Amino acid sequence: MRMFSKKFTRTIGLLISIIALLTLELFWLNDVYRKEYKQFLTDVNEAFKLASQKEQTYRIPVNEIINPGDLTIQSCGKEEIRIIRQCPKPDTIIFNNFSEQSLETFIHHAFYELRESITPLNIYCLADLFAGVLQEKNILLSFTIEYLNNATGKVIETTAENSHSNAVPAYSIIENISANTSLRANLFFSKSIIFERMSGDIAISACLLVIALIGLCILMYSSPQTKQKTKDETPTISEKILELGKYHFYFEKNELSVFDKTIHLNKKENAILQTLCEKQGKVVERNFLLKEYWGN
Repeated sequence: MRMFSKKFTRTIGLLISIIALLTLELFWLNDVYRKEYKQFLTDVNEAFKLASQKEQTYRIPVNEIINPGDLTIQSCGKEEIRIIRQCPKPDTIIFNNFSEQSLETFIHHAFYELRESITPLNIYCLADLFAGVLQEKNILLSFTIEYLNNATGKVIETTAENSHSNAVPAYSIIENISANTSLRANLFFSKSIIFERMSGDIAISACLLVIALIGLCILMYSSPQTKQKTKDETPTISEKILELGKYHFYFEKNELSVFDKTIHLNKKENAILQTLCEKQGKVVERNFLLKEYWGN
């Protein structure tokens, strides 16, 4: 009963330790997943920004649009900027800055609108460039790009195919083009892409967990056996069985057996044999035994 209780206690302790290890493992993997997901979105945003910059450089530069002719920029407070071209046919283009952006940002948007009126944005070219940058970064996902009207929220143009027309994106990137228009990249991906990026961490975690479990098993089950073995190497007379050459002395049963024959001992014979076993290798005088077991 006592042996069963010890085994049961060790098993319960092992189960508790395993649950604690798995809990720590899940917390650690969850933290790794959140960091990897955040880094993944950062990489995708950088890829879209780089693709947008490339698309702009492929179109006619601003200086080629507003020239030939001298160019002057007049700022009339926070709400209005005038771009004046002294060409064969002079003209003045006025842009309103109702959002009160900084002068540098507003001029940049004004130039963008000026260029858009001559060479509009090609979202299909942008989509090709975005796909190329994603491939360079070894990021595999599906996406669509939409050209939006900020005032109405309607889609002016989209690269969406029928397969993605009604699909809900996992993440969207929005980039303002001007005061009236913006770009939106809808990304479609599953959690498996994040798990693939953290496959190395998962492998390390699994190896550490296996090592920890093996260590726990050795600690909880091997130690008692080692102690028992050490105990068996130095037997004492108080144990139930002693080996005397070919004989086996059953102390508690008052029996001495050899091969298939069993000799039943009386109390004095059992006590005398016990004393002789305790003093193995020493001389035991007859008078000592007489006095010890028969008295005067």
